[in-house]
Amino acid sequence: MKNIFYSIWMFFALILMWSCDNVDFGDVNDNPNGATEPNPSSLLANAMVTYATMTGGDYLIRPTLYVQYQSQVTYTNLMRYSETPSTWFLYYTGALEDLSATISFAEDPANQGADLDAQGYPDNQIGVAKLMMAEIMKRVTDCYGDVPYSEAFQGLDNLSPAYDSQESIYDALFELVKEARDMMDESEAGPTGDVIFHGDVLKWKKFANSLLMQMAIQLSNKYPDPSGKAATEFVAALNDSNGVIETVGDEPWFTYEDLVGFRNPWFANRTRDYFLSQEFTDALHGYATDLNPTSNTTYDARLEVYSTDAGLDGVPYGYRDESGAGKNQMSTANYWNATSPLPMMTASYTWLNRAEAAALGWTSEDPETMLVSGIELSYETLDAHHGTSISSQADAYIQARLIDVANYGMLQVIAEEKWVSLFGEGFDAWAEWRRTGIPDLKPAADYINGGTIPQRYNYPTEESSLNNENYTKGVSTLEPAQDNNTSKVWWAQD
Repeated sequence: MKNIFYSIWMFFALILMWSCDNVDFGDVNDNPNGATEPNPSSLLANAMVTYATMTGGDYLIRPTLYVQYQSQVTYTNLMRYSETPSTWFLYYTGALEDLSATISFAEDPANQGADLDAQGYPDNQIGVAKLMMAEIMKRVTDCYGDVPYSEAFQGLDNLSPAYDSQESIYDALFELVKEARDMMDESEAGPTGDVIFHGDVLKWKKFANSLLMQMAIQLSNKYPDPSGKAATEFVAALNDSNGVIETVGDEPWFTYEDLVGFRNPWFANRTRDYFLSQEFTDALHGYATDLNPTSNTTYDARLEVYSTDAGLDGVPYGYRDESGAGKNQMSTANYWNATSPLPMMTASYTWLNRAEAAALGWTSEDPETMLVSGIELSYETLDAHHGTSISSQADAYIQARLIDVANYGMLQVIAEEKWVSLFGEGFDAWAEWRRTGIPDLKPAADYINGGTIPQRYNYPTEESSLNNENYTKGVSTLEPAQDNNTSKVWWAQD
């Protein structure tokens, strides 16, 4: 077992299994008598573990409530859109700080040599860290709007970092991802601290291109033209020789162990407080009810994977007082379990992004073919990671959805299928809904914030008091310019 020193927050020191193939996480532990300087492997591994295990309202639950995957029955304020500041502590002082330190260490000429090379080709270490930084920074800016980036990660040297505009952050992330992809060399050793793809550099390059495509689609309302920035970035990533995520084997999934600090993050939340929403279960049942926010009227077997009992209804969304008696919950076998796996990015999502790009006229691909592949891969990856057998039911569902395309339009069905397939990836689902407004979600009946589904997180409390000048500038670019959860971030503004 390697003896690896972690920095002050690196107390996660057991075993996490995290990969698309359920490959062993590797041995990582803390030796108080070991070296006193962190190395890139420990920093990179800890950043990934931190990102995989974030739990609680701000880091996990809110988006799944906002997109109405779930309803609350006990403490209902989050579901009813309470205006409470949200923390970004674990992002900036945890995962992102570790990634920044990984990059700085591997880039420092003073650290070059056999010891660094033993942890993987330095450019591959840097490239993977940059891709993880882009993945996390996208989530942060999507949640808040303008946030610290160019002056972040300086620790005590800068306690009042400037806020970068969301537009400039996206521009920087496009360049960061391409830089990371192009600097990596699959003929050289991958990082030993990589607990996602375990040093498979080509898979990281496919992830890079898929992330570029996701970011481009997120900006489709800002740059809708087929010759515009978003389409150009999308097409370049799609056509890159390294490829994109297309199969289950290309996907990064997180698998967990029943050990403190390494459990599935949903497991830390009390199951009796959360139930699937009836809006979601009606959509998957294919019920033609007022609660079903989609055009689907065909049974979707994915309900059998997502829920504890496919025969039960969920809890109607958005009410102050509801009972969960006899209602459906997120599957305790497949999701709400200490060792249940969770996706980071799926092939289904990439195919559906390709379907949307084709429907927008950005590419010459056939949107129907891409849509079919997206649904097929959604079924396949659930079977692969949860041991279920629903793929045989995919074709009948697909044929019904193609009829819906004729009746409701390709873009609507694509967006609805993203909503269904992104279950378990609440942040991406929330970003998609804020961009498209599909499916047709209705605000919580017993709302707290004025009756609007949240568009963002409120900035952390300490920002207004300790970094007020930059906080004020960040608020000024929202629409309206108020630190409310109903204000729109840049890419959601008209």
